[in-house]
Amino acid sequence: MSARWFWALFWFMVALAASASLILEWRHPPRLPARPAVAPATVTVPLQESFRPPAAARYQDINARPLFVEARRPEQDEPLPPPPAPESVERPLDLIGVVLLPGRSAALLRPQDPKEKVVRIRQGEQVDGWRLDAVRADRVVLRKGDQTRELPLLRPSATPKKPGSATTGGMPPPNPAALPSALPIPR
Repeated sequence: MSARWFWALFWFMVALAASASLILEWRHPPRLPARPAVAPATVTVPLQESFRPPAAARYQDINARPLFVEARRPEQDEPLPPPPAPESVERPLDLIGVVLLPGRSAALLRPQDPKEKVVRIRQGEQVDGWRLDAVRADRVVLRKGDQTRELPLLRPSATPKKPGSATTGGMPPPNPAALPSALPIPR
């Protein structure tokens, strides 16, 4: 039993010392040392002159012997070769649509290559050097110099729709005889 009292007394003394130290810190907090009342001496910085770069003649040696060129001589500009003449590659076009408005007409031309996009041109504009000369409801006329090409309008093949196909959503068409002739109006 004496060991039990010993440990209780030990922890009681530790708690008493901790509370005494907290009370002492609370009543007498630590203070920072006081600063001297003497003001620091003011430092004056003299005004500097504005920067002026040296004359260009001073850099002539650097221009004559560049650091990052292996031969330490200025590189000479080589004349560029003339650009190659553009080749006129004629791509076959199909007419897939026309727009006829008063004073304005346009055509939708699709290249036969599936990778290329559909081209929309107005009357008088050019595609691959061919100028759209005339737009009619069923064809267009393209002109290049003295050559003329007529493109007929491509029309999709008209296949009859079957009942239950994907366009009707899998439903057969409605029977007109089964529909009511007039619906009553709710009052």
